Amino acid sequence: MEKNIVSWRTVTSLCSKLVERLKDKYPNINDYSIMGLSRGGLVPSVMVSNMLNIRKVHSLGIKSYDNEQQGAPELYQVPNLSMLSKILVIDDISDTGDSFINTKDMLEGKDVITASLFIKSNTKYKPDVYIKSVDTAVWVVFPWE
Repeated sequence: MEKNIVSWRTVTSLCSKLVERLKDKYPNINDYSIMGLSRGGLVPSVMVSNMLNIRKVHSLGIKSYDNEQQGAPELYQVPNLSMLSKILVIDDISDTGDSFINTKDMLEGKDVITASLFIKSNTKYKPDVYIKSVDTAVWVVFPWE
C-alpha cells in the first residue's frame, strides 16, 4: 500500500485552510463547540480550536482501526452532550466514513458541522468541509502516529 507521510508543517497548513473554509461557509462557526474524534481528530481539533479561539473542545472516543486493520466503529468515551447544541466534529480523515456516520447518528437533533483534513476517494461520508482527497489505496500517515 502506498503511504503518504504528512509533516507537521503540512498539518498546520491544512488546519489553516480548514479554518478559512469553515469561516467562509459558516460565518457563525465561533458559536460551535468542537468535538474531536479520538484519536486521529484530537490534534487537528486542538489546532483548529486555537485558530478559531473556540475554548470548548470535547473528545469522542471512537475506534475503528487496530494498527492498519479496520473494524466496526466502537464507542469507548462519550462526553456529556446535554449542554451542546452546536457541534463542529473534526477528524483527521474520512476513510470509510463510518466514524462520521456513527457520530452524526449519535448527535441527531443537534446542529452539527463535520470537517476533516483528508477524505478517501471512496468514503461513504464526505464531511461538510475537507481539504484533500486521496485515493483509496493510499495510507495517510500523520505525524502523531
